[in-house]
Amino acid sequence: MTERAFVADVEVLIKNSEVAAWPAIAVRAANSTHYGKVMEISGAAYIARDGRNGNCMVVKAPETSAPPLPIQIKVSAPDWNLGELPQGDATKTFTNSAEQLCFTYTGTAVGGKLFVINAESANGVGGNRYRLKHLEDPTQTVPYKVTLDSGTAKLSLPNGSNTALALNSSGKTCFAPTFETSVGGRVKDGDYVDTLTFTVVTKT
Repeated sequence: MTERAFVADVEVLIKNSEVAAWPAIAVRAANSTHYGKVMEISGAAYIARDGRNGNCMVVKAPETSAPPLPIQIKVSAPDWNLGELPQGDATKTFTNSAEQLCFTYTGTAVGGKLFVINAESANGVGGNRYRLKHLEDPTQTVPYKVTLDSGTAKLSLPNGSNTALALNSSGKTCFAPTFETSVGGRVKDGDYVDTLTFTVVTKT
């Protein structure tokens, strides 16, 4: 009998509900007969349920602890129009679902973890506040900060203290943002803008 090595493409389809408690599955070649199974010696392809961008990781010691489930969080942020700002201190809250800041993810991946949400401003930060800048005269600025409210937790941005919070196990957490602005008496009329880039990291 001549033994020849060969390469095979293997496709495995499993319902997520069947393996919800497991971060990955192992696929391993074997020779199955009436007398038993002979497993391929080099190990298994250990494949995370939620991707790792389609890459596999070979495990040579399946009895060891499974790697943590990769957390993939998608951010959905609308364009917020604060309208005409009055002089002095003012607030504006966006409560409509289409105006909220939302994060989507795999619910089982966030269980028991805390996350630090923050945002970087294109105009920088001064005095722990972001800055709206005049489109034609960047020396003209309006300081502001943002409070995010999920209904169960509130978070102030900029988050200089790295305050952490939990995300909903449903797979989606949305925040209604409140903008607090301070318009000085010498601020020019005109259009003021800023761009916020949101980040989410696991608290260590």
